[in-house]
Amino acid sequence: MSGCRPKENANIVGPCWPVPTPPTSPKYPSRQRRIFAPSSEADPIPLSFATGPSHIGNDDDDEVFDPAESPTPMSVNLGPESDSFFAAEQPEDEDEDVGEPDLHSDEEEGFESENEDEDLIPEDSDGEDSDNDADIFDWDSFIPPNAGLAAWDKLGAEYEAEAATAHKLSEYDLAICRAFSFKVQANMTDRAFKMAPHAFPQTPPLPKLDALRARINFLAGFKPEIYDCCPNSCLNLVSEPTAKARKKFTYIPVIPRLVAFAANREIAEKRQYRAQHQHTRGSTSDVFDGAHYRSLLGRFVEMAGKTYPHKYFSDPRDVALGASWDGFASFKRRKKTAWPLILFDYDLPPEIRFHLAFILALGVIPGPNKPKDSDSFLYPFTAFNPIVDRAWPTLAYLGLPSVYLCLPGYTYVYHSKYTEELLRLAAGVRAFDILTGEIFALRAYLILVFGDIPAVSMFMRMKGHNGFSPCRMCKIIGLRIPNSRNTTHYVPLDRSCHPSVAADASAVHVYDGGNLPMRTQSEIISQGRPVESAPTTAASERLAKSTGVKGVSILSHLGSLSFPGSFPYDFMHLIWENLLKNLILLWTGEFKGLDAGREDYELSKTVWEAIGVRTASAFDTIPRQMWSFWAIYLGPVLLRRRFKKAKYFTHFIELVRLLNICLQFEISDDEIEEVRVGFINWVRVYEDIYFQYDPDRLSTCPLTVHALLHIAPSIKFCGPVWCYWAFPMERFCGSIQPGIRSRRFPWASMDRYVFELAQLTQIKTVYNLGAELSLRDPPTQT
Repeated sequence: MSGCRPKENANIVGPCWPVPTPPTSPKYPSRQRRIFAPSSEADPIPLSFATGPSHIGNDDDDEVFDPAESPTPMSVNLGPESDSFFAAEQPEDEDEDVGEPDLHSDEEEGFESENEDEDLIPEDSDGEDSDNDADIFDWDSFIPPNAGLAAWDKLGAEYEAEAATAHKLSEYDLAICRAFSFKVQANMTDRAFKMAPHAFPQTPPLPKLDALRARINFLAGFKPEIYDCCPNSCLNLVSEPTAKARKKFTYIPVIPRLVAFAANREIAEKRQYRAQHQHTRGSTSDVFDGAHYRSLLGRFVEMAGKTYPHKYFSDPRDVALGASWDGFASFKRRKKTAWPLILFDYDLPPEIRFHLAFILALGVIPGPNKPKDSDSFLYPFTAFNPIVDRAWPTLAYLGLPSVYLCLPGYTYVYHSKYTEELLRLAAGVRAFDILTGEIFALRAYLILVFGDIPAVSMFMRMKGHNGFSPCRMCKIIGLRIPNSRNTTHYVPLDRSCHPSVAADASAVHVYDGGNLPMRTQSEIISQGRPVESAPTTAASERLAKSTGVKGVSILSHLGSLSFPGSFPYDFMHLIWENLLKNLILLWTGEFKGLDAGREDYELSKTVWEAIGVRTASAFDTIPRQMWSFWAIYLGPVLLRRRFKKAKYFTHFIELVRLLNICLQFEISDDEIEEVRVGFINWVRVYEDIYFQYDPDRLSTCPLTVHALLHIAPSIKFCGPVWCYWAFPMERFCGSIQPGIRSRRFPWASMDRYVFELAQLTQIKTVYNLGAELSLRDPPTQT
């Protein structure tokens, strides 16, 4: 029996909550808010902030300091003509206007000092309105960099600059961070780490592990958001808990880390790449040359049905994000999978963009199973409405669209009361720009989502590669092998030989590879809504099967994403993990029990063994799993004159030629068109050689062959394939594999490791300790 929340404990809420507005700013400017969590709630500030991050040894460490209870906790200098404005002197009513006259005059004074021009505003100006003067600057159209922030969030630029440049740790805190870095990077167990002080004593001694972690939490400045979830990973529960859950999902906030990037000079300089990128007409060299990003420029920001007054990427400091998720088998048997969720910062230059140090992990959906409701795990990141506005069909008659059923007798309800980060980032959060020394509204937009086919289909709420309509880009219909128990649907272009097609006059007999029936965002959403509102499970399943759409994804409410164009096929899985391996299985006669049919493409056993020997001898210094290296460099040499007919080798070489074009860092429009036409012809020849238009050989036409037809359009829409392939995700999964130090509680162990890794990276960023906490010798200079 699952440990899901019983029905009587469910926290049922109404379906009519309004769409959340951007959150209010904090009442009190504070150092912690600037560095780690701007625009968060006005929580009490720990007393230890009075002496900075290195304050230790105070008997009142646990005491909480609330500025609202102090008569004069701090003063903010508003200029030479102002005395002081006390941060504690706030009205008790949160809705009451706070200090509007003083703050307004301060903003005007600041603008005069920054934009003063003697030719436009003479010293003897009487200050009267001069709108008729064409030379006067149009202040009505001017949008300051901190537009969108509340008045309190705009204060304290001088303090921010001082804190960002002089923020250092004491020697004792530095020792704590070094010990923490050693534990995380060495994948040390808690038991082993507790023995370290006895093996390497120091004065003063380091705190015990729990106290050390508490100190690291303080220095990192952010905490994880812990959610209850189903023990079978069915869904995530984000309402107020009424019982103790058997499994947790840990969400790691991304806003504090983006804010820290802006306040770190070295990283901020590198993140100017997007703003400095120059688009060249007729050439694609990055995601910023793709049609999708270009279409966002000049458009007003839309999020969850709300239109904001600013435009996408109108500020050079706006952040373009890409998301990747994938199934990760933590053990060799691959029966249990977890699902890491990570972000990439496209503002960074390509040479460091996908480094582990700059990957922003959101958390890991725990195993052992694939989530049944993936949207619930994205709620802390992308929530657009506190209430889940859909119901499982079996419960629709109850009139409770926020109720979910996982097992008989158990119901669920969940809504997001936590920070909905993409909503906040769309509106703008308070951050400090170390390069200009000013407070500004940091905004970030998710523009691409990628991963392997099952993962992306799950988060798009589509049927996936085995469905009746399996392609997420187009509406091609899949076919089953006649008289077979195989339930997989295959997608050849020419299906005129299939019995079901021949018997149906309205069926498409041959699809045009250059003119496929493409899906649109409006169509996907309109097909998903009836599925969610279907009266029964059977009716819902019938609708989902016919269209390939299982519902409306939570991601569809992000105006920065375009369905399905923003979800390109992953080149790594498509080519190296599927297409190439299937070709080798066909050549060796081991592909799903099929022989060569009327063709003669199979290699003899002795020939393939000779190729294997030659391949092994070339892998002395090259990773053996590099299928890409074999296909691009070794395959053309080792397969030359090995086939009985030259057309098989010619077909393979044409594939290699197209792959080489796709792998270029910069691709011209003519080359994209060459790839488009080339893959259309390649798939047609592939079907002629391997499918042979035989219904019993349908298994040679999986979705991974059909998806080749969508590579060129994706390059045009999203940018080169290296901008959204899964190699960085695979590298991330490989890095967290050693962090699983408990076979009994693997998911909790992985959660702890991923979060502590994020904390370590944050400390390196905030305190400029990247080199010192790497715990490595500095590189030798030659």
